[in-house]
Amino acid sequence: MRIVSLRGEAGPYLASVETDFPPGLVAVVGADGRLRAAAHRMLAGREEGVRVSTLPRVPDPALTRLPADLRAVLEDGQGLSRPEEVVDAGTRALALLDGLDRLDGARVRLVRLRGAPAATPGPKAEALMDRIRELEGAPEELDALEDELRTLRGDDAEITGDVEAATMEWLRERQDAETQLGAYRDRARELKDRIAEIDDSGEDSVCPTCGRALREHLTAVRAALEDEWETVVQDGSWWRRRREQLEGKPARLQELEGRALRLHAATEGLAEKVELVRARVRELEEARLKLAERVGGGVADLEELAPHRRVPEEIWSAVDEALARAARGMRAGARSRLLDRMSRVLTRMTGGRILSCSWLETGRLDLFGVEGSLHPPAEEDAAAATIAARIAVAQTLTARAGTPFPPLILGDPFDRMDDAVKIRTVESLRGLVGPLFEQILLVTRGEVVDFFPEAFDAIVELRRDGLAGPSLFRTVPAGLGPLGLG
Repeated sequence: MRIVSLRGEAGPYLASVETDFPPGLVAVVGADGRLRAAAHRMLAGREEGVRVSTLPRVPDPALTRLPADLRAVLEDGQGLSRPEEVVDAGTRALALLDGLDRLDGARVRLVRLRGAPAATPGPKAEALMDRIRELEGAPEELDALEDELRTLRGDDAEITGDVEAATMEWLRERQDAETQLGAYRDRARELKDRIAEIDDSGEDSVCPTCGRALREHLTAVRAALEDEWETVVQDGSWWRRRREQLEGKPARLQELEGRALRLHAATEGLAEKVELVRARVRELEEARLKLAERVGGGVADLEELAPHRRVPEEIWSAVDEALARAARGMRAGARSRLLDRMSRVLTRMTGGRILSCSWLETGRLDLFGVEGSLHPPAEEDAAAATIAARIAVAQTLTARAGTPFPPLILGDPFDRMDDAVKIRTVESLRGLVGPLFEQILLVTRGEVVDFFPEAFDAIVELRRDGLAGPSLFRTVPAGLGPLGLG
């Protein structure tokens, strides 16, 4: 998934927003810190009045299983100012994908069953059973719909890419026709003026090449200019017809746009259906729990059903502790995988000056260099750790979910790093674009862009209203451009 465009009004003191973003590594550059913060909020979809369009429009279902607020902060980093906060959020997300929510749900059910009063089946229990039967197929339906949504998202992205390519081809051809027509009109006007000048001056007309009077060559020169003028007019007429043909969208482009709209609608409709079925799965789990409480389905009612087989308190505690231990192990395993990847990222970013990081029981992240612990870390090292944690979380979640990460938006901590670390970080980000990230957006003051402009697929400049145009964003040339062999 990537951000395709921003459209809207940024606020009363800022310019309007109307810009497109390509895939790849994109620098969003602005000297004003408040302007950068506003741009970061817009890219994160947190600015009222600004609409963010993405491709595909619907997130991958594997990542939508995470809470929306957690998924959002991992994508845009808003509110995660310290590396510990990033690691904590990433650990929670990774553990949830590993099944932590099921363990936590089991502990909640255990506590409720443990304290549930004994009851006998009745009309409510029968109604619950009927509802459970209605919902029993929801988990399988959810799996099938999620697979279908992934396929549809791929088709949606492909057709949108085709529309973009066809639109660019049409606009390029139309611009080319307008340019050629303008050139022929200018040349025809120039020839007409030259012929009129010859007619007015007669034999005293000056040759534009040698500067001497035409004299006896007047007739031949005028005839040559007439012939050239007629040729230019004929060719210009062809380009005029060509431009008129390209005024409206080609039939193929209109057909592609129609198919894209239908696919967009189908994808969004299926995404809504996935959420509805996901709600039915949650309802099924709740109904099963309520039924267990109602009829004493299992341990909750053992005392009434068989007094001589009462469940000792230590059994309850042992089961709860086993579930808690499994949850702690799942979180610890997730954090360990995350810190391992973060250490490798941080080592590359700092050129080996920081070798690893570890998590202390106090909830503090400890960085280690060649000479040992770097606690307390310098501001530059803390910023590097925050960026490394953001990258590591995205990489780890991508590997776990089996789907490319949504647009990764990096902001303020980046500018607090050393210049050499910034350059190595951009090199690392450059290598991540592709299978892991379709798009990485770096909101920065811009020094690294001056150092390393060829690393970026696009550079978008931030500016206030009234400066060289109406939009808050302005795309400037970046990268090496197309290379060809002579």
